[in-house]
Amino acid sequence: MSRKNWLIVALLLIGVVGMAALEGFIKPRANEQAIQYEAEQNDPLTHDIRNSLSFASPYMGNAANLINLNASLPMRDIERTFQLYPEELTAELRLQARAGDLQEEKLKQLLVYNSTANFAMIDNLEKLIFTFEDETFTIRRDEVESWYGDQVTLASLRDAGKWEKEVQSRLDDMKYVGDYVEKLVERKFL
Repeated sequence: MSRKNWLIVALLLIGVVGMAALEGFIKPRANEQAIQYEAEQNDPLTHDIRNSLSFASPYMGNAANLINLNASLPMRDIERTFQLYPEELTAELRLQARAGDLQEEKLKQLLVYNSTANFAMIDNLEKLIFTFEDETFTIRRDEVESWYGDQVTLASLRDAGKWEKEVQSRLDDMKYVGDYVEKLVERKFL
């Protein structure tokens, strides 16, 4: 076989091995990582708030911004619609799921995380309502501000490090989460 033919065979082998590595290892691994990343972004314990910081806004009336903010937060996998009440500075997220179908602990973590994120990112949002098919949860800004105290303003939580320290890291403490929900969340069964 001539030198040219050996070169062609060698290049062909490199191409076949490269394609096998791409299809057999690299793409499946990338898909696994994408699935894991999506799962992490849907869990308040592992969500990366930096993905939501660009949706900070002084006004709750920017519907597209509010929709995108909530699409970046946990519960993003639940279909939902929005109703804004600008004269009351209130936003209602109508989730197409039953709260009773979620694990109680996870539901409470989601309420803490998502309500705090909404109030931290939207300056004039005064009231937030999560309406599930079987329950509603109403949370007010002034009560959330009081919860975090004078040392931590809601706007200061736009710093990812402060968010992790003051909000996310506390979600493992179910007493903390339970107290937040018990004291700040008005729960009604439909």
